[in-house]
Amino acid sequence: MSSSDIAKYYVAQRPEFIDFVKAEAPFARAIDIGCAGGRLGSELVRQGIVGSCDGIEPFPDAAALASQSLNRVWTGSLEANADHVPWQEYELLMMADVLEHVVDPWAALRFLHQATAPGCRLVLSVPNIRHYKVLLPLLFKDEFRYRDHGIMDSTHLHFYTGSSIVETLNECGWKVTRRDSHMKRSYRRWYMPTRLLEPFVAVQYLLMAEKQ
Repeated sequence: MSSSDIAKYYVAQRPEFIDFVKAEAPFARAIDIGCAGGRLGSELVRQGIVGSCDGIEPFPDAAALASQSLNRVWTGSLEANADHVPWQEYELLMMADVLEHVVDPWAALRFLHQATAPGCRLVLSVPNIRHYKVLLPLLFKDEFRYRDHGIMDSTHLHFYTGSSIVETLNECGWKVTRRDSHMKRSYRRWYMPTRLLEPFVAVQYLLMAEKQ
């Protein structure tokens, strides 16, 4: 990532993610897996959506920043910290645009399902590979080009559609209880066929799942 991309990563605002979580609040304790600079977790605490929030962050500088606002932060990957985190204490796990970066997302989701307490919730967001800006160049230009950011971020190891992320969660023991999408407001106007357009204009999907 460039220095500007890193700066944005540290303090990125996620209003759509916050609104999605707020609908099922409050949660006593949460952990943000891939917490960056801690902006998301600290805002959830500030708004009373979660009582306290811990974090896991692979980038040391971002983890140091997050430690100033979150309750506790583990530096390193999810896998490296798996045995150190008190998973049974959390009501909510968060993965905001993280799963697509995980080497083995199936193993990670199964581990989180096994390690957490009954009734634990998992909220996550993933980019939508079915977006028209990916599909049209692929269909008509034979182009599948990686970028520095966005849906085709070169650091993405996995790609998801709305149905494939639900299937992945179900395979790993999580029951999806709610799903929404993030798209431009213009596509949500009353005269737009939003349901038909969603698979092609949604930038990302947001999902809430519960441990079964």
